[in-house]
Amino acid sequence: MAKTAKKEAATRRLILIGICVGAGLLLGLLNLIQFKPLLEAELYTRDLRVRFGQTAPLSPEIVFITIDKPTYKDILSEEEIAADPALAEMSTGSWPWRRSVWASVIQRISQAGAKVVGLDLMFPTPKDGDQELLQIMDQEGGRAVLGGTFEEVSNAGRTSVQLTLPAALASIGAPEISKENPAGRVGFVNLWPEKDGIVRSADYQRQFQDIPAVSLACRMLEKAGYADRIPAGGSGILRFAGPPNFNYKAIPIYQLFVPATWEKVFENGAKLKDKIVLVGPYGNWSKDVIRTPYPNPMPGPEVHLAALGAALSGSFLTLPPLWTTPALIASAALLAFLLILATKQPILRLILLVAIGLGYAVLTFFIQDKLSLILPAVNPVLTLLFGGIGCLGYEFVLEQREKRRVSGMFSTMVSPEVLSYMQADPDRFRLTGEKRMVTIFFSDLAGFTTISESVSAEDLAKILNRYLTPMSDLVTKYGGYIDKYSGDAIMADFGVPVWVDPDPNSHAWKACWSALEQQERLQSLKQELKAEYGCDIDARMGINTGEVAAGNMGSDKKFQYTVMGDAVNQAARFEPANKPFDTHIMIGGKTYEMAKDKIEARFLANMIVKGKTEPVPCYELLAKKGELSETKARVVQLFEEGWKLHAAKKFPQAIAKFDEALAVDANDGPSKAYKKICEGFLKSPPPDSWAGEYIQTSK
Repeated sequence: MAKTAKKEAATRRLILIGICVGAGLLLGLLNLIQFKPLLEAELYTRDLRVRFGQTAPLSPEIVFITIDKPTYKDILSEEEIAADPALAEMSTGSWPWRRSVWASVIQRISQAGAKVVGLDLMFPTPKDGDQELLQIMDQEGGRAVLGGTFEEVSNAGRTSVQLTLPAALASIGAPEISKENPAGRVGFVNLWPEKDGIVRSADYQRQFQDIPAVSLACRMLEKAGYADRIPAGGSGILRFAGPPNFNYKAIPIYQLFVPATWEKVFENGAKLKDKIVLVGPYGNWSKDVIRTPYPNPMPGPEVHLAALGAALSGSFLTLPPLWTTPALIASAALLAFLLILATKQPILRLILLVAIGLGYAVLTFFIQDKLSLILPAVNPVLTLLFGGIGCLGYEFVLEQREKRRVSGMFSTMVSPEVLSYMQADPDRFRLTGEKRMVTIFFSDLAGFTTISESVSAEDLAKILNRYLTPMSDLVTKYGGYIDKYSGDAIMADFGVPVWVDPDPNSHAWKACWSALEQQERLQSLKQELKAEYGCDIDARMGINTGEVAAGNMGSDKKFQYTVMGDAVNQAARFEPANKPFDTHIMIGGKTYEMAKDKIEARFLANMIVKGKTEPVPCYELLAKKGELSETKARVVQLFEEGWKLHAAKKFPQAIAKFDEALAVDANDGPSKAYKKICEGFLKSPPPDSWAGEYIQTSK
């Protein structure tokens, strides 16, 4: 009978593994062949993360000057138009403007002290003014960059790449755009979309047949002295500075030449000094728009701005190694299998599958947003769901068969209610327990009764939630198990139900670190609650390590996983024992011995707790190892010297040491407490058998 049950269980697990592995292999194969629907879905999720994530910082070095209209005759007055040849040309109504205008633009910006000025424009055909443009570019020391393009040309069934340079520089040829020529004055303006037609990356350098070319942004960065900011691989996935029309401020080009705006907007050129200036068409009239991760098309110059800004700030997104997607798919398949084993409830399984899938999707958002790492979202989530739902389908069929089997065996032997329970979970009919070495944590708010009487019930609930939430987070951060809440009190266990740390005794120091970080978080929370609700909060904590009974405790109808034993009671008594010493965290001797390499603590007392006759050592937890201030360390040294004198019944000398400690820190609670104890012993000496024990008079 037992062999049959084991065989059935093994067969069930093998089938569940097969379903999960099958889901993983299917999604892995579809990923390998770049299955278009999945690829597009993955790219779409990446775009969503870009839209709702943080944007790249706007670089203060970048200035964006726009050609927002083909003519400015409806903006400029006749006097303004007549005052400057460039303005006159801008107002003719004829586009494109003469090359002399661009010569004036370059000259105006360069002479204002800009590091570089780039024109997101191409001048492919020879026209009047080319020589003037070339002369100005030569005159300004090569601080100007013009646009060029590479186009694929098909001829007689053969495809070649054709380079188009500005007519003024065409005679120089490919060296003008080559990365091997730092003096080059051309950068390609091409932007290459991915398979779905969306531009997500910027190519700073690209090989075209025998030409190692650089982009407009790359050439501008080189001339501005930022060649080291260009990605090593020659391209980078952009983190944009914002959606279309909502990133870099667009300044109309005519304002360069109108005296009033030159003074007001550009501060007579001061706003252009040491800047990287990009000039380009902007607005619906230009038809120069690009599809990016944002819903609305982005003006082409803004993509070049994104390339400049991303390089300056290092705001690139990165793809993980190639093995990451297969590894995540395999992990998702394994997780689907483990989830099926973790619980018997189908609805809970489904909820967990969906919740974990959504949780992972959210995690990919935060990792991309905070760490700039693009993790695949679609394939791992689908693997989890396909594997998990496939297992659910198989388990449903198996469960129906099991219910019929149990019903056939017990339908005449138990009540319908019991039968239903057995059918739902035939493997768990009794409570279990085990002996475990754990660390127990208790905390309680000081003066909670006073707080509860001073605020409304609604505000009290809010205060408790504001307190309990971060404290609980810091418990679970270090692997602690929230055993129970009792009003404002927290009981937590470190070391159960499972302890995944390779060091089986690390629960002691992790409980201590959790308490220290809770006290640290409490300091800022106190100020917030004081400002909002007018109440002062403080918390005392007790920590103890020992052997306990751990397991599901309760009745056969209602139970809870918890721990019980003398070590638990001791931890509960340490928490209120802080009060007479005016300390915040008291730990037991066993905890100290197991955690002393990770913490700073001072010996506090050999305490005889309520209901006991033997003293137990206890310590005040002060800081993480190496983080105790010199002042506090001096106080601890003086206190411990005083305590030894007090234990030796040398009370006047002990009082002197405690006074020394209080001279360093007038608020040191243990020194105050023992000074008072010693003063009492001077009036009424302890018995001869006394050796420094401290008797706790209340629980």
